[in-house]
Amino acid sequence: MTVTPRRTATTSRAGRTRARRPGAVGAGRHAPAVRVNRPRHAAEPPLDLEEVVAPSRGLRRAPARRAYLGAAVLRCSLYLAPLSVAIAGGGSLGQVAWPVPLVTLLLGWTAAQALTCAGVTVAQRAGIETACRLVAAGFGAVAGLWCALVWIAPDALLGPHRGMALVVGLGGLATLATVTATLVTRAEGAVVRWCVPCWLLAAATLAGLAGLPLPWLPIGTLLPAAIVVPLVRAFRPAMLPGTRRRYRLTGPELRRAGGYLVIGASQAICVGLIWRAGPSGSTAPFWLPLLLAVPILEALIGWNTEAGHDPGARRGVTAVTMAGLLPPLAIGVALALAAYETAAAEEVLALAGGTLLGGVFAITYLLAARGRTRIAAAVAIAPPLLTFALKTLAAGPLPDAVGALAVTHVAGLLAVALTARDHRRTS
Repeated sequence: MTVTPRRTATTSRAGRTRARRPGAVGAGRHAPAVRVNRPRHAAEPPLDLEEVVAPSRGLRRAPARRAYLGAAVLRCSLYLAPLSVAIAGGGSLGQVAWPVPLVTLLLGWTAAQALTCAGVTVAQRAGIETACRLVAAGFGAVAGLWCALVWIAPDALLGPHRGMALVVGLGGLATLATVTATLVTRAEGAVVRWCVPCWLLAAATLAGLAGLPLPWLPIGTLLPAAIVVPLVRAFRPAMLPGTRRRYRLTGPELRRAGGYLVIGASQAICVGLIWRAGPSGSTAPFWLPLLLAVPILEALIGWNTEAGHDPGARRGVTAVTMAGLLPPLAIGVALALAAYETAAAEEVLALAGGTLLGGVFAITYLLAARGRTRIAAAVAIAPPLLTFALKTLAAGPLPDAVGALAVTHVAGLLAVALTARDHRRTS
C-alpha cells in the first residue's frame, strides 16, 4: 500500500517559466504563485518558497531529494502493526479454521489497495475528511460482508468457535483499516505512536515462545484495546465536525482503483497459495523474505518516483531499478534449484516462493507507481492463473506456484525495463 508522491506545481510548464524570471514574486499578475506554502490538505505537502523562485539550473535540495527515506521508514513502522497483531493473536488464530485468516486477508488486503488508491485521489480533491469517510464506509461494507459470511458459513470453514472467528476477522479488518486511513490522510507519524502497544504485546508473545513468559500480562485481554486505540486515531478526521464535501471519482480514477483492487486480490491469493502449499509447521516460514523485502521495496519505489522528477537522475533510473529487482529472481531460482538436493525440499521451496513473491510485489508496485496500472494488474494476476494452468504437469502445488512466480518475475522485469525510462506518466 504504497502512496506515490505526485508531481508538484513546480514541475509544470508555467511553474518553470516563472522560476526562470528573477526578481520579486510579490508583485505583478503572477503574485498568486506565492500561495504554494499553504497546501489544500495534509496529503499534499507544502512547497518551499525557495524551490518555486529558484533559478532553472537549481534542483531540489539534498534533504528534499532524500525525504522519501524518512517516509519509507515511517510506513514500514506502520506496517509492523498488522504483523504485531497477528503475532499477539496467535492463540486466537489457533482456535479457528484456516479459511478464516485467508478470507480475512483476501477481503482486507483487496479493500486496502482499492481504498488507498481512491482515498488519496479524494483527499487531493475534497480534503482528508471526505477521504477518511470513504475509507470508513468501504471497510464498514467489508466488515458487514464478513459478518454475513460468518453467519452463513458451515462450522467446518470456521472452526468450533463461531464467535471467535467473527472477532478474529473483525480484528484483522480493523488493523488493515487503520493502515489504510493513515496512508490516505498522511498521518503516519502521528498514528505510529499509537501502535506501540501492539508492538509491546507482540514482543511479549515472542518472549513467551522463547521461554520467557510474562504471566502477569494478559495479552488476550489487552489486544482488542491495542487494536481500537490506533483505529480511533487514524479515523479522527472522519469524526471531527466540519464541512461535508461530496466528490465522485471520474472514469479513469475508478479504473485505476479497480486495477488496485485486482492487484490486492491477486496478491492475497498468491500468499494463500504458497502458505497452503508449503509444509505445515515449517521452521523457515515463507513470509520471512517478504518482511525483509518491504523496507527495500519502499525505498526503491520512493527513489524511483523522485528520480522521475529530477532530470539529472533519469539516466541511471533503469540501471538502479533493474539492479534492485534482479536479486530476488536470482536468489529465488537458486533456492528452487537447491531444494531438490536437500532433505528439507519443501521448506527451501517455500523460501524460494516467498523470495520470488517479494520481487513480484516490487515489480507490481513500481509499475503502478509509474502509472501503468493495467500492466501492474496483469503482472499481479499472472501467478495465480499460471499456477492453476500448471496443474496439468502434476508437479505439485508448491513447485507450480514457484514456477509461476519465476516466469512472472522475468516478464515483470521486461515490463519495468521498458517503462522505467519513460517519466511522462506518473501516478
